[in-house]
Amino acid sequence: MSLFLSRLAGLLFALLVAAAQVWAEGSFDEASGEEIMRAVHERHQQYPYVYEEQVMVLVDRLGHRETRRQRRFTRVEADGTVRFLLLFDAPSDVLGVALMAIRDPSGSTRQSFYLPALGPDMIEGAADSGDGHFLGSDFTVESVTGEVLDDYRYVRRRDLRIDGETHYRVDVHRRGDDPETQPPLRSHFVQPDILFIVRTDHLDDRGRVLRRQTHHDLVPVGGGIWRPNLLRMDNLRDGHQSLLRIERRIFSSDRVPAELFTTEWIQSNQPPLPRPLPDDPEEEA
Repeated sequence: MSLFLSRLAGLLFALLVAAAQVWAEGSFDEASGEEIMRAVHERHQQYPYVYEEQVMVLVDRLGHRETRRQRRFTRVEADGTVRFLLLFDAPSDVLGVALMAIRDPSGSTRQSFYLPALGPDMIEGAADSGDGHFLGSDFTVESVTGEVLDDYRYVRRRDLRIDGETHYRVDVHRRGDDPETQPPLRSHFVQPDILFIVRTDHLDDRGRVLRRQTHHDLVPVGGGIWRPNLLRMDNLRDGHQSLLRIERRIFSSDRVPAELFTTEWIQSNQPPLPRPLPDDPEEEA
């Protein structure tokens, strides 16, 4: 009898947890933009150490393609500092090139590049908010590492149906801007059942869409957290497109030690020999 009661109690507890989760997900239907974005961040930004092996395809307006193989390392320190390192392994003309970005807790981002053909020193980029495109792609450091929530003001707008499903729309404004008189920097579209941003429209100062970032092949990685295995950025102004396919992802501090984010480590660690590149990461998804 005690075993039966124990199993029954366990079943009831599981049902209560499931019911609470359903209630929590549904409770955002009336939430503000700020509440939605805080919930998105809290649910999906929990892993401080991420290693990824990626393939990026750049497509110009004429359909010409450039395919790259790269490794990404992301580390979030206890004080909120975000360290980002991108190492290029193929093709041969970018072999050994590295992009390093460090975003301090205030949101200021410092970028530097290692270009083997130009000597052993890192080339410092201008300090900015992370909104500069990197190495010919349509992505920015911020678009792949996420926003610093305190830097922006979030305003809930009318929901939008995407592929037949309702999505929350949240406009992103600079903290000091007036949302009633000034257009947003971008608009996020959040899938309600998993509270994940599946599309972001980057806007010009007249509210027109310049670039559209979409996330595809979403997979659960534990603890209610989801990640996309394919990111797509369409530059609607230039007719350019960037596709980013994640082939391997590991959450481990052993894969992302602090010494990676130093000039000495980048200079002393040669990339592996290039591997064959896939034809089209979007088709693989």
